[in-house]
Amino acid sequence: KSLVDLNHRFDTAAEKPPVESQPAAGTPGSASACLAAAAGAFVQPQRAYHPRTRSNVGRRVSSAVVVPASPSALSVLTEDQSLHTAERLAGMSRGEIQHIFEDLDADGSGTIDVAELDLLAKYFPGETFTPELRKNLMREIDTDGSNDIDAEEFYKWMVVNAKSEGSANEEGTKKMKMRMERLEVGKGGIDDHLMDLLEELGVGAVVQKVTHPLHSAFGRTLYDHFVSCYLISKEWGNPEVVNVANLFHALYQRGDGMRAVDFEEYRPKLQEKLGKDVEQLIYLFPSSHKSALLADGLLMAPVGDDIQVPNVLEGGMVTIPKELRPALVDMEVINSHDQHVLENSNPVHNLWSFYQHATVLKIMSDGAKEAIHEYQKRAVGATVADVLEWHEGRFAEAGGEVPKLWKEHLDLFRAPGGKFVCAEESLQILADKDGDGKIDWDEFVNFDFEQCFV
Repeated sequence: KSLVDLNHRFDTAAEKPPVESQPAAGTPGSASACLAAAAGAFVQPQRAYHPRTRSNVGRRVSSAVVVPASPSALSVLTEDQSLHTAERLAGMSRGEIQHIFEDLDADGSGTIDVAELDLLAKYFPGETFTPELRKNLMREIDTDGSNDIDAEEFYKWMVVNAKSEGSANEEGTKKMKMRMERLEVGKGGIDDHLMDLLEELGVGAVVQKVTHPLHSAFGRTLYDHFVSCYLISKEWGNPEVVNVANLFHALYQRGDGMRAVDFEEYRPKLQEKLGKDVEQLIYLFPSSHKSALLADGLLMAPVGDDIQVPNVLEGGMVTIPKELRPALVDMEVINSHDQHVLENSNPVHNLWSFYQHATVLKIMSDGAKEAIHEYQKRAVGATVADVLEWHEGRFAEAGGEVPKLWKEHLDLFRAPGGKFVCAEESLQILADKDGDGKIDWDEFVNFDFEQCFV
């Protein structure tokens, strides 16, 4: 397996061959450090469209089933895809929610009554389940008024009203918290000119193929993936420049090398339609994405300076300015998070996923930090030595030599001297700034992993 295949960091191939392109002279335009200032640049009128049919249907889709998600979300995604995106923002899959439902259904009737609803309290340790709260929950969740809650009603309530707090507690119960306000995916819709551009590019006709069982992108199109990434980015509070870049992030080249368009032809067009700041992020994403696991790449290089990575579009090297790196890190996290299977319970794999992003935690959005923190919560009991053993065992089982790229990556987990070995061994001394004997989340986020090399 290649680095990209195992890391699950790829957008999938179209059913057409890649567009051949010739290297363009010169380097990409200078990066802008004014992302936040440009956040209000997209203020054109909005209208809602049903995906793939593209008929103008105002703010609702007449054929859509009413679910606990905003009409604007249902108008740019099908019901199933809207719920897929909501799962990413909740940090819980349908399978995990179904497991909770079956636990609450104490009598095995296939529904939950008001008495069984009391069992939900153990999943929400921060809530006091008063008779009034139970009554209100029953009224909210039981949408058909049957006085019982079926599995579908429970799923559609949970995915927009609850949020994962990580791994199970000592009794094996998953911890969650209730949202202060119901999640409304895609509230406000997507601007007209962006929807028109998606249609022009034909991304709704590109089947998003996946090759690894840890992906959850089966039955989706590139349109679904692009729109979901935009909505996640928006919910995480990114500037609109970053949101729009997420909407077209893998247009020039996906992780497997396939290209939806000829980037040389489309660079000036997208600069005109989207602005140079947005197009610059779209141009840099394929190269930053491919560099993700390199020691001097997007996720692993020390924070604070410009970095140079191989330019996968034109050859040679390309500079990722320090001002744009936070945006590209969020784009990388969102791209992966939208495709990853949320119920992965392998603590070793989760620890590896967590440490991949640990160096750049401090420059992520809060939403991205929460998503990465989830990996850490699901990695209880795993060590960096386990990560190394897992990968080396994989290559040994395949009977092949460990590629140079992987050797360099695995050295980060190898004792003595590996960056993450140091972090695991010395974190208590280096990161406990308030001296209380514990490493809280803020201390971990602000921990400088480069201290391990001093």
